[in-house]
Amino acid sequence: MNAMLRCRDIGKLLYDYVDGTLEPVLKQQLEQHLADCPGCLAFINTYKQTINLSKELRPKGMPPELRQRLRSFIKSKSLQPPGFWKRLWLRLAGSS
Repeated sequence: MNAMLRCRDIGKLLYDYVDGTLEPVLKQQLEQHLADCPGCLAFINTYKQTINLSKELRPKGMPPELRQRLRSFIKSKSLQPPGFWKRLWLRLAGSS
């Protein structure tokens, strides 16, 4: 990736940045971009808040049929390259 990040580059780096696994050079470039781009900063802050709020959600009240349908859906998506759906599947699979 170029030394200068653009707004459209942020989405590709978002998960790894928030997860703390972004390469140090990319992290520095992203943080430089965020310092000058209030729109992207707001976007990342909203993403972080969404993650924090979702951690409070628990599937305890979910009907078994819906849980199975959701797991099937996530499992079908996890056949794609590892990403969000794979991590969500693994999280749900462990909460049975």
